[in-house]
Amino acid sequence: MTPQKTINNSITNTTKKLSVQFALNGLSFLSHDGKEASLFKQKNLDQKGTPEELLHLLQQSLEENNIELSSLDEVEIHYASVLYTLVPKSLFDEKRSSDYLKFNSKILATDFIAHDTINTLDLVVVYVPFININNYFFEAVGSFSYFHHISKLLEQSAYVFKNENEDAILINVREAQFDLVIYKEHKLQICNSYTFKTSEDFLYYILFTFEQLKIKPEDARVQIIGHKFKDSSLYLLTEKYIGNIILLDGNFKELTESEVYHPTQIVLSN
Repeated sequence: MTPQKTINNSITNTTKKLSVQFALNGLSFLSHDGKEASLFKQKNLDQKGTPEELLHLLQQSLEENNIELSSLDEVEIHYASVLYTLVPKSLFDEKRSSDYLKFNSKILATDFIAHDTINTLDLVVVYVPFININNYFFEAVGSFSYFHHISKLLEQSAYVFKNENEDAILINVREAQFDLVIYKEHKLQICNSYTFKTSEDFLYYILFTFEQLKIKPEDARVQIIGHKFKDSSLYLLTEKYIGNIILLDGNFKELTESEVYHPTQIVLSN
């Protein structure tokens, strides 16, 4: 049983909304009471988990924070996995969804394949959602929205960077994973997600990509979204090689040195 995807991001003064982001190593969620964010929580697993373990972690988190799904007006699910690929809109055929994924991702014959359309970039994001989690929310709340987190990142970045004359380089850092998005002359050049264990891994993927696109690290202007990135070892190593690092919040607003770095997840922003 698969729920119908919905598109409804409006929040009124009385709307109770829950946004949940699932990755293989945990989850985070943001609840809204009206237009104000009322609660942010992040729960990580010690290692890569299964969809069943993630569902159990979700149920545990909801119970701990006294969140009743039946009382919510809106639920939005974001899948933050590397099991996705981008397909030009003109070439996309829904009947061949699994074919697009099987060349760069390990999928099973029983996997349910979903897709998001990004009209501003004429792209389709093809990915594997967790069907057990979709079914859980379908049974609990009925209608809800779900999509891959990279879809939101691409939609927002395309809008923000549409008037930039120089290369637009965006890195979205999450727990043990990051997304790298690069625009040249307002056209998307690359969108990739990487898993990493060390700061050296993180830097290697960035510098290797720069090399392929002939971007000089010392001249690059890199905009980074991430949970306390400035306070991490990632920042200390990256600043030695990248010429200009700009820190952003989840709404692409530049952070100043005097600001406190709260947890920011682009896919949980409104």
